[in-house]
Amino acid sequence: MATPIGDDLDGVSLGEKYPDGTLVRVFCLRTDRDAYPCGWAYKLHYGTTDPDPPRTLGDGTIRRYDNSHEDTKGHELHVAPDPEPKTIEFPGMVELWNRFWNEIPKPTVEVR
Repeated sequence: MATPIGDDLDGVSLGEKYPDGTLVRVFCLRTDRDAYPCGWAYKLHYGTTDPDPPRTLGDGTIRRYDNSHEDTKGHELHVAPDPEPKTIEFPGMVELWNRFWNEIPKPTVEVR
């Protein structure tokens, strides 16, 4: 896959279940809402449908980047088994997208 540009990621909303019981759910949306000072709302989630601590968090998360509470908590990385997210610097949507796909054992999805 060619490296996406920001416009490629605007409006992406995808979900994929895999035979091994894992799943990927991703969404990226440009926004001018005050709650998202970076200009993006996003969630890049890799997990399972059946939580299995300590392999996953209680909601099935294995690894997730999100800015659901950017205006109060910033950008977060959730990694099982640690229940506390880590605050990260937002490198830009394309770089974070590529980082996510490089960190999980699933192939990158085509967004074009």
